Amino acid sequence: MFVEKRLETAFRGYRSITDEVKEAVAESGVEEGICTVFLPEEETGLSITSFWDERGLLDLLDEIERNIPARVNYKNQFSPFNASGRVKGAVVGRSTTLLIHGGKLLLGSSQGLVFLEFDGPRERRYCIQVEARKLKLSRHQVNSEYMGMHDVTPMIRDMVRESGVKEGSCHISQLHSTAGLLLGAASEAERINIMDDLERMVPTRADFKHRETASDAGGHVKTAITGSQISLAVSGGEPVLGEGQAVIFAEYDGPRPRTYYIGIMDK
Repeated sequence: MFVEKRLETAFRGYRSITDEVKEAVAESGVEEGICTVFLPEEETGLSITSFWDERGLLDLLDEIERNIPARVNYKNQFSPFNASGRVKGAVVGRSTTLLIHGGKLLLGSSQGLVFLEFDGPRERRYCIQVEARKLKLSRHQVNSEYMGMHDVTPMIRDMVRESGVKEGSCHISQLHSTAGLLLGAASEAERINIMDDLERMVPTRADFKHRETASDAGGHVKTAITGSQISLAVSGGEPVLGEGQAVIFAEYDGPRPRTYYIGIMDK
């Protein structure tokens, strides 16, 4: 099932499209499978993050703007906002894939799909594709450390081998809005470098608009930027990873007991 939807955006605006995507999944009748959401326009971004507190979304837009400001010296621009919006969209991303289980999107209680407008106001489009796939789904837990980078690759390898799937795909999904999944380095030192640079980009501090705690507020932004879903190919009964690559569960708040799912699908 494929459907294209439209919405009106505001300048540097945002809107949860969670309900619309859930409705598309329900209308498809798919009980097990995957849902891909894609934005076809360059000055937009798609994020999985908490959308319950508007202040957290304002923090997200503020931090993206602070790191990628609209400026007049872009080499190719229609306007500074248009040019910076294209960079922001490329960094944040414009597509995501989610698992479907029991006829519902596999999302955490505080997670939602948020459409980000980096230019605007405009009429924008987004596309939803729902596919029925036979899933071998397993639930796992990480007891995280504050700002910890936890290698979950061994569990993913074990689950792929146990599934018996020789050729197909493997999707990993974490269900929290202050943690992320990264395809990074197996080396602990290199993982620390990644977290250090994320903290440099989005420092934990006291002036966020969302005021639960400083690490919680900063964690929402880090998660929205780095993502919470990873898809891997499976070939020869193994997840396809480069030498020295690992799937990293990144804790931006914590320490907490955290949950992630591994969904393995035949070709």
